[in-house]
Amino acid sequence: MTAHQMTSVIVPVYNGGRFLADAIRSVMAQNHQPLEIIVVDDGSTDSTPEVAASFGDAILYHRQENAGAPSARNKGLSMASGG
Repeated sequence: MTAHQMTSVIVPVYNGGRFLADAIRSVMAQNHQPLEIIVVDDGSTDSTPEVAASFGDAILYHRQENAGAPSARNKGLSMASGG
């Protein structure tokens, strides 16, 4: 990876609200800052939407009906503008 290449980080999540804030903060704490952090909520029924909302514009958030982890990852890839 070159110094100028930007990265998109995709975080697929299903009922992982209790871990989501730590995961997002971990990405934000990296030396190489990502272009964007994309959280794809795969139909969670827990606190995931509220946790994601607490990060405001620092992340891109998408919620979809539960379709499984591969679907959530693919949605994140389709939203990504980095590498």
